[in-house]
Amino acid sequence: MIIRSKSFQNWFEANLNEYAQDIASHGADAGYPHITYTSHTVKIFDKFADEIWSMAVEDAEAMGYNNVAAMIAEFGRSDMLHSIDCFKNLMVWYACEKFAQQLTSY
Repeated sequence: MIIRSKSFQNWFEANLNEYAQDIASHGADAGYPHITYTSHTVKIFDKFADEIWSMAVEDAEAMGYNNVAAMIAEFGRSDMLHSIDCFKNLMVWYACEKFAQQLTSY
């Protein structure tokens, strides 16, 4: 998997835009191209880690959490945080859901 996009938002729009409504409604863990396999989401996270982390910090502060970890603990799939790869996967799903909701005004 080669990622040519310069930003996560551009990557999302190029690869998942047609699924934005479904992702916003059902979550990113429902099985969509490019974000189903952990091996893919790890590559996506590694490419856009700073951008995804900045989004998470901004959201955690806006929602009144003390830190990103506290926010992540409330995620619906926080049960899967047993490895760094699973963390990266969860963070990509978070970012996908965030952009999907923004694009669809969900």
